[in-house]
Amino acid sequence: MSNKKKIYLRGAYNLYNFGDDLLLISTIEFFNKHLRLSRENLELYGSKNFESLSQLKFDSDLELKHSVEWSDIIYRINLKLEQLRIPIQFPLVVHQLLGHVLRGEWLEQWRFLSFCQLVAIAIIIFTDIISYKLFQKALFTKEYINFLKRLDVIHYIGGGYLNERWLEVIIYEYITISLARSFNLKIKVIGTGLGLGPFKSKASLIIFKLFARNLNYLFVRESASLSIVKNLKIDAIAKVLGDDVILLFPTLARLKIEQRNHNRSSNPITAINLKSFPDYNYNLIKISLENYLKQLLDNQHSQPEYFCFGREPGPGDRNSLEIFARYYQDSIVIRDPYEEGWRSFLSRLAGARVGIGCAYHFNIILALFNIPTVGIYSGSYYKQKIVGVMQLLSQDTLILSLDELGLEKDLAEVVNVTINAHTSRENKLEQMYTAMKREYGNAYKSILS
Repeated sequence: MSNKKKIYLRGAYNLYNFGDDLLLISTIEFFNKHLRLSRENLELYGSKNFESLSQLKFDSDLELKHSVEWSDIIYRINLKLEQLRIPIQFPLVVHQLLGHVLRGEWLEQWRFLSFCQLVAIAIIIFTDIISYKLFQKALFTKEYINFLKRLDVIHYIGGGYLNERWLEVIIYEYITISLARSFNLKIKVIGTGLGLGPFKSKASLIIFKLFARNLNYLFVRESASLSIVKNLKIDAIAKVLGDDVILLFPTLARLKIEQRNHNRSSNPITAINLKSFPDYNYNLIKISLENYLKQLLDNQHSQPEYFCFGREPGPGDRNSLEIFARYYQDSIVIRDPYEEGWRSFLSRLAGARVGIGCAYHFNIILALFNIPTVGIYSGSYYKQKIVGVMQLLSQDTLILSLDELGLEKDLAEVVNVTINAHTSRENKLEQMYTAMKREYGNAYKSILS
């Protein structure tokens, strides 16, 4: 019997969203460098998804193994149905199916079909689990249950996926964590760097509370999330410590120094990002951005570069460039971490003179680089994401909504005001990193002891 500790990482990573993949990198680096965990004493499991982490050229002494998941159960059910020549196949991604039912995204007949599929899956799996509990035999769920029984920790890594917008994810995770606890009484559950909410309905708050009360530690990234935990009286050790990317602060500081030493003679860059969010209408700032780009290209005192924080099949940030006239699309340099690797991408971003962007982690990373930034958001959900954490990291950052920025006559003036108002916060960032490392370390020492 192996004495290795077994940790299962849950989150929104491996979906070609660079910010979420960077959270996974941050967590793995924390285990390896701060907790001194290695392949000899740790088995680390992660979700399959699209395997985008492999495109980032990330190397670690730790191996991220594939977990056993609900999709494996559905695959076995489908295989059995095929063997029995029953012409039915269930979708492998259960929480997406649940989302179609909850939000009614499809035509009514498809929504009803999704509901029937969910009921059928639930009956089959529930019956199989009962068979396992009574007779230690199961057709479809045995491998999944045995995987859960071996785990020491389920770790929900940072991200903003626990909110009413994706309620199906909370329901899916509640079922997952409830099953884990029913078969494994010793298992511990920790959440780090989580953004919670917003929640508008009482029903969604109740569902979230059912999930969250299973956590032993709940470290959140901003005060609004902590308020939700306190108001719901969730019995977990809960604190505001910021975003998990803060764990990479020493790495980012080194990249900033290297960039400064290697590129003294080159023009500084203006870093731009337009995150591919469905409810962001970039036409509101098209004229402002094009006028500003024209000034940069004409004056040649700063080189504009576009930093993609997502690519297809995830969020296609390159597609957002289509708002610009062809001249600007051809003139701007495009940076993609899934082409050049995460370190090279971040190293280039470290050389920015200023940043203008929408992606949440674009703003976070620039703050950790101590670079002045104009942050852009649209809607209450994204406002909480960006404003809440940036208040902790860099109060000098100018956070504007798309509507506000669209009304500004001169983006260059906004940028100059941001640059002039910027002050160094290296001591504050160092303190946040030290506090996060200490709190996470203490939590894991308690969990794994």
